[in-house]
Parts: sequence; structure tokens; C-alpha cells
Amino acid sequence: MFRFELCSTTRLWSRFTDFYIEHRASIIPGYPLSFVLRDVVNYMNEGRGAIIVNERDVVVGIGSFVLGLPEANFQQKDIAVLGNSCFAEEYRNTRMFIRGLQELAAQIRDANPDVKEVRIPTVAENAYTNRLYQKFTAKHHSFKSGPCKFNVYSTSFHDYEQFCNRFG
Repeated sequence: MFRFELCSTTRLWSRFTDFYIEHRASIIPGYPLSFVLRDVVNYMNEGRGAIIVNERDVVVGIGSFVLGLPEANFQQKDIAVLGNSCFAEEYRNTRMFIRGLQELAAQIRDANPDVKEVRIPTVAENAYTNRLYQKFTAKHHSFKSGPCKFNVYSTSFHDYEQFCNRFG
């Protein structure tokens, strides 16, 4: 059993950040600490973040998004960009991933009911996430940042929500 806790206090953001720092290499190999801290500040100021905790109150995952494009100073609030999300190894390949996408959809709708598009960046080398996102989105563009190449997938918010809700 697990539950989602929306980060709304310093303590929850600290738990989110600790988990992100600890697992950043499994999200993006070689991801610098300074990028993690920049991401967290962006989630706090321009979007939302949540921790996923198990029955022992241990953080087993994180999820997040921002409204607006980082490269455009977050001006286009009708676009939600999913942040780096991660789950502890034993929770991967479980329903937690779909539940996380569903929770993100609900939080995006709550943050801005006028969101039209969802973008999902992922490391180009990660065959699993690229295959997964291709099931319900189209590749929008690619870019290089530091040592990594990223693919950015895009879909309408309506289609994203419909995909998430297929799983009950």
C-alpha cells in the first residue's frame, strides 16, 4: 500500500529532495546535484511535487511537474512539463507508475484547468521510458543538455488524461 503526499511544507520538500538526490543517477546517469536543486526550486515555484510513501512512511517515489516551458521562463502556462519522477527499485513495474501519472493529471488540472498540452522529457538512451511514452504521445523534439540527449514527447492534456484513466 502507498499514498501520495503533495509537497506543501518544508519537511515534505526536504523528503522529496533527499529522495531525488539519492536516486538521480537512476533517472539520468551523471545528473549533477546543482541540476537537482534547480529542478526542485522550479517545481516549488512553477509547479508541484509529491512524494509517494509506503505503509512505514518511507518515501518510495516522487513525481512533479511545472506549468510553462523552462526555456521560455515558464510563460506558457497552458503547457505542463512532467518533471523527473522515480520509484524505489522494488516499486518499479507496479501499478504505482500509472497511479503516479493519474495523480499528476489531477494535480495539473487543479493547478490550471486550462492546460492544453503535456510534455514529457526523457533521456534518449532510456529505451524503456521512450517505448512507454511512444504508446500515448508523439515525439516533439530532442535536445542535448550536458552529457545527455533528451527526447521530449507531447500530447494534448485531454489525451494524457484519457490514457491515465484507462487504468481505473
